Amino acid sequence: MRTCPNCHTGQLHQRTVNYGNWHAGQYVVVPNLPAWSCDVCALCQIDADAMQRLIPLIGPVTQPDPNQPRHAANTQRHDESESDHDRRTA
Repeated sequence: MRTCPNCHTGQLHQRTVNYGNWHAGQYVVVPNLPAWSCDVCALCQIDADAMQRLIPLIGPVTQPDPNQPRHAANTQRHDESESDHDRRTA
């Protein structure tokens, strides 16, 4: 086990996490990525070997593109004036 580099008190334990970040202008989510978590301060670090294998597949970490919309493209807005019952009977 390794000592936590953040709090210098806790121990890092291996676990899996859902990783999400911007890569090559797209927000990418990777489930079950190996990571290390501190049992005291809850610091979470993605496993370096796993990240090294992942980067060639999804591209480098980038900032979000400010010209792209930040909402899902195919979502319908919910009109609060209509109830679910009104929609079913229409």
